[in-house]
Parts: sequence; structure tokens; C-alpha cells
Amino acid sequence: MSDGGDLDLDPRVGLCSACRFARAQRSAKGSVFWRCSRALSDPHYLAYPPLPVRTCQGYEPRPA
Repeated sequence: MSDGGDLDLDPRVGLCSACRFARAQRSAKGSVFWRCSRALSDPHYLAYPPLPVRTCQGYEPRPA
């Protein structure tokens, strides 16, 4: 389980802002939702987790 360490995270989003499995989805009205692609293959993850995400067992940092 990770808490993101000292990564430069968006505090409004949490770990998703730096996770390789998360994607920002913008609605037609301009709202932004964060989608977890791990949810496609593992039911333990929510497709749209409540933000901010502070801990996540599936967190992996995006490659540099």
C-alpha cells in the first residue's frame, strides 16, 4: 500500500494525480472526474474513486 511518499501530488485529487492507472475525464459541462483503469479488471477498485485518494494498494507512479 502506498501513500505517495514525497511526490508532487494535486492535494484535491491525491494519489490518482500521479498514478499510471488514473485518467482525468472531462464532462461536457467542464467537470473533471478521475477514472481508475484497474477497475476494468479488478472489482476491488472503484472506477471513479471518491477524491482525494490518500492510500491505494494498486497505486503505481507514472513513468518519468
